[in-house]
Amino acid sequence: MSTSFRSSTRVRCSGCANNGEWKSFMRCSRCKFAVYCSNDCQTSDWPYHKTQCSPASPKDSLSYGSPVSTRQRTPSVRGVSIACNADRARGARIFEVKILDPSHPIHTQGGIICPLFQQVGFPLVLYRHHTEDPLTMLRDPGLDNQVAMHLLTHPGTGHPEERWRRAGCLGTVIVLRQDGKPLTLEAVETVLMYADYVLGLFGDGVSPSSLLNPAGFQRFCQKYKNQRVSGGHSNFYTMALPF
Repeated sequence: MSTSFRSSTRVRCSGCANNGEWKSFMRCSRCKFAVYCSNDCQTSDWPYHKTQCSPASPKDSLSYGSPVSTRQRTPSVRGVSIACNADRARGARIFEVKILDPSHPIHTQGGIICPLFQQVGFPLVLYRHHTEDPLTMLRDPGLDNQVAMHLLTHPGTGHPEERWRRAGCLGTVIVLRQDGKPLTLEAVETVLMYADYVLGLFGDGVSPSSLLNPAGFQRFCQKYKNQRVSGGHSNFYTMALPF
């Protein structure tokens, strides 16, 4: 007797980040991406989620946040890992290209949406290796990852959501494009500098809401690329824009 794939797949709630069996979760009926463990989580997340919810496009994007059918051919995906403090102390490079094959858990467990980059039209997803609830797990300074936390900046506050602000919980992550296209080291550097730019505006007491749109983001990326090329960083010559 065959076993249902969905009934044996664990996913993470987009609202509270708790893990559970797919069969007990509900999925956003419009985007097919966000999944929730309860009506309360879906309701509380809606004010934010509605700003980025768009109809699913099965042809163009991977189904992060929902399991991929075992009969469906899932391509390998190129992402970039961002090492936490402990892994860096053991000699890991802070950034490293990773090729995620079809068996990687990202295809079934989903990841964390990066809200700032969802808003500016370059949707990124973080895959977190640790599955514990960040609000209740025992904190470990070695799991601090301030670099990756920048990617989780919320465009409305300049801070990550509460569960990701808790130090010692994030660990090493892999960042990927939600559309499944290859992500380069140069692109990751650029988006991190954009996040730093946005955080600087919040820190100066400036509301950047009018700047947080695809056009403003792409202008920043082009300016940053030009600066890097002018500075002799030849690897940026081939960084294709717009993202």
